[in-house]
Amino acid sequence: LISLTHLDRRNGQKLTGLRPYYSELAWIEKRLSVMIDYVVSLYEFLESSPISSTDKQNIISIAQNFTLADAHDITRKETKTNHDIKAIEQFIVTSLQKRNLAVFIPYINLGIGSEDINSIAFGRLMGECRDSVLFPCLQKIALVLTVLAQAEKNRTMVARTHAQAANITTFGKEVANFLLRLCDEVEIFTSSKFSVKCTGEVGSLQGFLAVDSSRDWLGFTDKFIRSYDLTPTHAATQIAPYDSLVRFLQSLERINSILLDYVKNMWLYVLVGYVRVIKVETEVGSAGMPHKVNPIYFEGAEGGLEMTNGILETLSRTLPVNRLQRDFSDSTTRRNISMPIGLSVLSYQSIVEGIKRLSVEREVIASSLDRHQEVYLELVKVFCLRHGMNTIYDWLKDKTRGKTIDGAQLRQLIGELPLKVKEKQALQTMLGEVNPYPAKIVDEAVVKARKIFYL
Repeated sequence: LISLTHLDRRNGQKLTGLRPYYSELAWIEKRLSVMIDYVVSLYEFLESSPISSTDKQNIISIAQNFTLADAHDITRKETKTNHDIKAIEQFIVTSLQKRNLAVFIPYINLGIGSEDINSIAFGRLMGECRDSVLFPCLQKIALVLTVLAQAEKNRTMVARTHAQAANITTFGKEVANFLLRLCDEVEIFTSSKFSVKCTGEVGSLQGFLAVDSSRDWLGFTDKFIRSYDLTPTHAATQIAPYDSLVRFLQSLERINSILLDYVKNMWLYVLVGYVRVIKVETEVGSAGMPHKVNPIYFEGAEGGLEMTNGILETLSRTLPVNRLQRDFSDSTTRRNISMPIGLSVLSYQSIVEGIKRLSVEREVIASSLDRHQEVYLELVKVFCLRHGMNTIYDWLKDKTRGKTIDGAQLRQLIGELPLKVKEKQALQTMLGEVNPYPAKIVDEAVVKARKIFYL
């Protein structure tokens, strides 16, 4: 109850999956792990011989057996050093001494700086969180959208442009639109690679010259980075450029924009009565109005996605800019990455819950279509143009613009057309046929979603 953000208290149980990636414990643990790996890799590179299996296991165990108590030890050290990486380094020194492995102490961070460790650790955390948390959340959205689109792919309904009854579509096809867009962007999102650095304090590998100037340090550090499935960059100062992270964040922002568009549209379908929110008996919709059942999950997702994209835009705009070889502003900004990630996850969960609570009101959709038969006029116009009526647009405009037309009025209008009886009958038959293309688009979306999301 005294937490500063709802991500930690009110919604904390919904975000436990993020703690292994964005908690302070995770940040300490991942950097310590990189530093331990570096000791092993550097020793074997310089000495041109492998560490004994016993010693290697003892070194690696510092990271493998890392505990919350160890993390508290490091934070206590940081109160004295006022430097987080130096505190981790001191912890590793003590740990090696306890294991009678002091011979490896000189190899800790030898030739590299704090931001080399941070860069690699951060890249690993971002990639692992995407694969283990964000993608599964999006996978659940894709699944419920797929089910909804398939169920309603032939549900003919009025299509509205500029808020006016305009043409014909199906409810399933409108859902499939968002599914296809989501597939396209998630394909980009999951294929992005994180570029990180291991090139010394200001990116010039200066410290490595004193270690052994005859060695290929670019080759060594690049291999070390690639062992984590990360991409090495040599275009670095004290920090790795944030361009690859920005591409990731901007892709996430586009995903959220697609979903923001979706939830706003679903809210409007609730407004016009095409969908209804299923009530849960134990819940209330209003403290004062007992009849209400509100689309709160779509509204909650909307608010969360709006906030998320605002933060993502700020991160994308500010992170790539750093003064000279480095200022410290990026470190503060980078530590806030958990906010948009957490808000995104909450929004994704709300979207899934919102869809599960929806009931498509098929009778309302059909009744709306019955009242707005003017939506068939484009088909009438094209049919007439194909049968030689070159002035049909103006003829229809004079008789129908701004009017709502029911079935009887549409039939009367067709009867007035200067067409042959057989042509009028063919047109009337065509109006009663099902357009196969919306269902084809739904099928296309389903096939693509199954491929992209492994459904």
